[in-house]
Amino acid sequence: MVASQIIVLEKRPRWAPELHRQFRDAHVVVRACRDTASLRERVSAARTSGSNCIAVMNLAGWPGECLPMILWLSRLEISTVIVGYGGIEVLEPSLRELGATTVLLPPVNGPDIGNACRRLLGQHSIESR
Repeated sequence: MVASQIIVLEKRPRWAPELHRQFRDAHVVVRACRDTASLRERVSAARTSGSNCIAVMNLAGWPGECLPMILWLSRLEISTVIVGYGGIEVLEPSLRELGATTVLLPPVNGPDIGNACRRLLGQHSIESR
């Protein structure tokens, strides 16, 4: 059984490969998704297998599609890291109201995302056992 999973939704590979590098030696699997249907499938599979999981969502280019996903993840009590882009600052209160756990505003770098994931996985590690 995988101890924890980070499920990354992004149109182009950027943060998933970075998180793969950061969690290479940990008991964490990083899974990349390119659409919201894949995210739903991976989250459902993780929950079915009993794995602790968090979601990382890069909203660049498609925030409208992602907003319902943030609410869905929140209802499932899945922690969500939102990776923002220039101009998204005005949406931060709405993102948090929908259930985003962490909102990272630009400039965002790999350690920012990795540290946010580590904090969230640490918060839930006892619950997942």
